[in-house]
This record gives sequence, structure tokens and C-alpha cells, in this order.
Amino acid sequence: MNSILLGVIAVSVLAITVYLVLLLVELKKSIVSLRITTESKLNPALEELQHVLRNMNDISENVSEVTSDVKAFSTSVGELGKTINTVNALVGSAGASGVVRAMSLRAGVTAAVKYFIMNFVKKGEGK
Repeated sequence: MNSILLGVIAVSVLAITVYLVLLLVELKKSIVSLRITTESKLNPALEELQHVLRNMNDISENVSEVTSDVKAFSTSVGELGKTINTVNALVGSAGASGVVRAMSLRAGVTAAVKYFIMNFVKKGEGK
């Protein structure tokens, strides 16, 4: 009976061993197939992702350059506005002083003409 039991155990162990070997061979095939599929489909996707990341890096550098150009342009426009305001103030004050001078000259000439006429009339009456 021991030999029968020992034979059954030996056959069982042999069957389990054969089953495990076949399972390991099938598992190896599945892993190789998975690796091949992953390499064939994932590698192109990773290369495309690297290309996209390089493009994004280039775009961000270009945006940075454009932003600095826009900042410089807006600073120049601000300075131009200040210069225009300064010139406008100078022209306004020069124009205002010119108008004041012209009005003063007119008032002076008018007063001189009136004085001359009055004195001329008075001298004519006195004769």
C-alpha cells in the first residue's frame, strides 16, 4: 500500500511539475508578446511625446522673447507719451506766452494810439 501511495504521490508531483512547466512556458510567451506589443506601440508614442515636448519648449521660449519685446515696446510707447505730453506743455506755454505778448502789444499800441489821438485833438483845439 505504501508503494501505491508513493506512486500516486510521485505521479501527482510529476503532473503538477509538468503543469507548472507548461504554465511557465505559456507565461514566458505572454510576457514576450506583451514586451513586443509594448515596444511596437509605446516607443513611437514616447518618441512623439518627446517631439511634442521639444516643440512646447520652443514655443515657450518664443513666447518669452515676444513677451520681453512687448514689454520693451510698451515702455517705449509710455516714454513717447511722456515726451508728447512734455512737448504739448511746452507748446501750450509758449503759445500762451505768445498770446499774452500779442495781447499786451495790442493793448499797448491801442493805448498809445488813443493817447496820440487825444493829444493831437487837444493840440488842434488849442491852436
